[in-house]
Amino acid sequence: MTTNTATTTAAPELLHLDPNEIEIGANVRFDPRLDCDFLASIEEHGVLAPVTAVRLDDGSVTLRDGQRRTQAARQLGLATIPVYVHQPTSRHRVIEQMILNDHRADLTAGERARGINQLLLDGVSVTKVAKELSITKDAIAAATVAIESEKAMGALDTGQLNLVEATSFVEFDGDDAAQAELIKVAGTDQFDHRVAQLRAEREDQRRYQETAATFAAKGYAVLDRRPGWSDKAYIPTNYLRDAEGDTLTDEKIAAMDPQNWAVVLDSTEAYQDVETGEPVDERDIDFDTADDPTLEPAEGYRHARTVTETTVWSPDFYCCNPRGAGVTMPDWAARQYGFDADRLADASDPDGAADRERARQEEADKERAERRKLIALNKLGEAAAGVRREWMRDKLLSRKTAPKGAALFLAELIVTRPDLFNDYHGQRIAPDLLGLADNETPEMAVAKLPATGDGRAQVIVLGMVLAAAETRTPKDAWRGASDVTKKLLAWLSEQGYPLSDIEQVMLGKRKADAVYRQACKED
Repeated sequence: MTTNTATTTAAPELLHLDPNEIEIGANVRFDPRLDCDFLASIEEHGVLAPVTAVRLDDGSVTLRDGQRRTQAARQLGLATIPVYVHQPTSRHRVIEQMILNDHRADLTAGERARGINQLLLDGVSVTKVAKELSITKDAIAAATVAIESEKAMGALDTGQLNLVEATSFVEFDGDDAAQAELIKVAGTDQFDHRVAQLRAEREDQRRYQETAATFAAKGYAVLDRRPGWSDKAYIPTNYLRDAEGDTLTDEKIAAMDPQNWAVVLDSTEAYQDVETGEPVDERDIDFDTADDPTLEPAEGYRHARTVTETTVWSPDFYCCNPRGAGVTMPDWAARQYGFDADRLADASDPDGAADRERARQEEADKERAERRKLIALNKLGEAAAGVRREWMRDKLLSRKTAPKGAALFLAELIVTRPDLFNDYHGQRIAPDLLGLADNETPEMAVAKLPATGDGRAQVIVLGMVLAAAETRTPKDAWRGASDVTKKLLAWLSEQGYPLSDIEQVMLGKRKADAVYRQACKED
């Protein structure tokens, strides 16, 4: 005789229970948000909608949904509340809580992050969390990063950030000024651009501190500002002479006692060796080789591929002890800086020398200010390029088919610039834009396509053209963008790419001076 055994599940019971006897336990909602209106409603009408709970093996009742109503009932001293009590299910309680809360008052991003991390700690897989909560794996990864930062969680709880933004926000823990800047642009299309700019500023500051520490260790005084004409403590080197009366050079000063000298570090663009990072004199580079990797450089020069352009901090020297340094100066300068002209100065004192020197220094200050503007806007251009390329890779070129308008864009570019396909630099960055594996070329990617792969093939062609156009968009394109750059940026904007301020300058929508003034205020 065969006996069929069926597994039965007890039906839910509607009970009226003392809210103080219901175990609330851990809940994904960090703050039940018992506002005055909510409490007043519960006090007048009671709990109308039953909360849900499960009865455990020991007979205790544990809340699954309804923390706000239960907490309010406790606070108001209600004798009982309606409770649907059912048997535990295989679905994780945190998943149930997050889904149910999403159907009511939205969870804060911070509460969502805590819930996600609790699920992961309880052994629920990333795939299951993503499926059950209908969120991306990127959002789950962001939650695991944000939970480690008290400031990020605070910003998530107050709605100042979303989960994805919190990932970048955490990068700047310890830098209150940078995080304040990110809060300003959170939720806008400029967030990624500001992150890129702050990363560049952080790296620039790291280089400054490193260079300053090197000079300080040698014994130089490192000044945080450039001395003015009326500053008598620090004397510019342009009218100082050595003991033999010869012009001072940086090399000669470097051989002197650093205790007699101070430095002001100035940001400048320079070249360095790709492999070693050692500085390279611009005069030693054969720039004719820049567009042809097979071209041999002229004798005594090096190939452009062996160097990279970067920003470095170089010293401008000021003498703080002329007698100790053993230097001389014209007697008009000695009087300017309060020294005994007979003991320290040379014999030359042409009429009007002081006025001419003042004018020369003012002109030099103007040139330095213009150079600072150039470098600052170039940095914005470089930061924008990084955001732009990442956007193209993730939003446009990861697709199976080309976006609407791509064919017309390609046609307009190719008929006017058929040389784009032969651009060496474009061929170098195309694999990265297309998200290809290491050492995989567009040619290899096309060869792997099935007979039905027309859509992806068009995306690969688009990627190659975008890469070529991108290499025609240098960091200083704000000084005068080419037609290729303008077409590239205009089309990307049509596709939803958020143009940065400096890219708007390239398109003629903003003025470079205005963007520079804004950047100076933010710094």
